Amino acid sequence: MSQSPPPPGQPEAEDHPPPAPRPMNGRKVLLAVLAGLVIGWLIGIFMESIVANTPNDIDPDELHWLRRLLAAAGAFSGLAIEAIRQLQAAATDPAYRRRRRLRR
Repeated sequence: MSQSPPPPGQPEAEDHPPPAPRPMNGRKVLLAVLAGLVIGWLIGIFMESIVANTPNDIDPDELHWLRRLLAAAGAFSGLAIEAIRQLQAAATDPAYRRRRRLRR
């Protein structure tokens, strides 16, 4: 059976060959993890200074663990964002690469 041509206005698959898959770039992922770690750590310090200027009494050890938790969450977020970005850039599925036009 022969395939019918694509509808008007949509490019054929031969017009845009899929890009060659690229391997994961570990250096970029590691930099994203470090950037997330630093941002999370800074947010933790900022939150600690906010809590220090309130009338509430909170154990300093709990604030220390909160800062560590925020730093770990930032590092994990950086890892996830960069890994997903690289996976999307390496996708070879033509349906994924087809650009959708906005309907008006």
